[in-house]
Amino acid sequence: GKAMRIGVNHGSLAERMLFTYGDTPEGMVESALEFIRICESLDFRNLVISLKASRVPVMLAAYRLMVRRMNQLGMDYPLHLGVTEAGDGEYGRIKSTAGIATLLAEGIGDTIRVSLTEAPEKEIPVCYSILQALGLRKTMVEYVACPSCGRTLFNLEEVLHKVREATKHLAGLDIAVMGCIVNGPGEMADADYGYVGKQAGYISLYRGKEEIKKVPEDQGVQELINLIKADGRWVDP
Repeated sequence: GKAMRIGVNHGSLAERMLFTYGDTPEGMVESALEFIRICESLDFRNLVISLKASRVPVMLAAYRLMVRRMNQLGMDYPLHLGVTEAGDGEYGRIKSTAGIATLLAEGIGDTIRVSLTEAPEKEIPVCYSILQALGLRKTMVEYVACPSCGRTLFNLEEVLHKVREATKHLAGLDIAVMGCIVNGPGEMADADYGYVGKQAGYISLYRGKEEIKKVPEDQGVQELINLIKADGRWVDP
């Protein structure tokens, strides 16, 4: 049969819950448990639970408490994570990530929803990015790039953009773009391919930890593509 979501919202607790517990994570958890017990009394257990709040600390506290209470009561229902009414733009994405990623990193959560004041399709890439960053699901290229410093031997921001545009369709690869040879090889050791500043006007290309060739900087991106093709890991966009 169909699953049913029991969704508790911090901003709309019942008056009796507010009277007993106040406007708190405890009130949210008890509200969810009340409806779980009703469903269980009717022998319906195909449930998903959500406890959403627009403030990240409240959301985190509610889900953590819910896990503790379910463990105490011998319950094991999946949890749907989200920060409700997160807003839009960069801050809305940061706010959603702060809540969702924190809990996922603790092993809490089974499904996620990023709620933005934008078109619904704008929410999906944020979800995928959260899962990718945590290593839970890989759906795109993982880029490793240093923040730049006095040792950087090329325009790092410009080159990273060029590398990304050329390779962003190669889902599953890890590609590193590092500004110099001092820390680059060590910090990108887990990458499939590396693009590293070698000396003025030249870069080195790596396959894993192995340096493959040194090429002029203006040929670097194309030579990286050629290396990926030679390894049979290239697909046309």
